[in-house]
Amino acid sequence: MNDLILTFSPEEGSIVLNQGIIEALGRPKQVQLRIDDKSRQLMLRACDLQEEQAVVVQKEVMPQVGGRRLLRHIRTLAGWPDDEARFVYGVYLPDYDAVVFSLTDARPVSELPGYGE
Repeated sequence: MNDLILTFSPEEGSIVLNQGIIEALGRPKQVQLRIDDKSRQLMLRACDLQEEQAVVVQKEVMPQVGGRRLLRHIRTLAGWPDDEARFVYGVYLPDYDAVVFSLTDARPVSELPGYGE
């Protein structure tokens, strides 16, 4: 399985899902995004549009979800000092068919291996 990398772009108001996440979740058209404020974790799982908090996965250029308000909440929750784009590796949880990310582990995209090459 490919690395599961979620990229946050507060400036653009988007959260980009890499192909590893899309493949792990079975190429969903919708995902459910849940944030646990206490543990500062974000969970993504494939879901039906009828489910609560379903978000359509946009496929114009790269699969993405999000919005500026959501990114502000995540930035505040994780304690990021600026609007710099960040990334975080996820862990696939097969029992839940979900990928979980620790927001406090997010790092600037400039530290992403292969970035800028």
